[in-house]
Amino acid sequence: MNDEAINIRARSTAAGAACPDCGSRSSRIHSSYLRFPADVPSAGRRVVLCLRVRRFFCPEDSCGRRTFVE
Repeated sequence: MNDEAINIRARSTAAGAACPDCGSRSSRIHSSYLRFPADVPSAGRRVVLCLRVRRFFCPEDSCGRRTFVE
């Protein structure tokens, strides 16, 4: 078995995202962070998936959700 891991890095290129509660679109970024979902071996090699995820501000004042993740 090969001990070398397969590293995959991904991030969204979309300009914004829609709030899951009210549906309003936002491009105002609150923050971002890395997520490492559980990996699944591929062809006997360990896979490391690194996702850069952005958190947006909801632009709708009446929406109960202040921020949301894309």
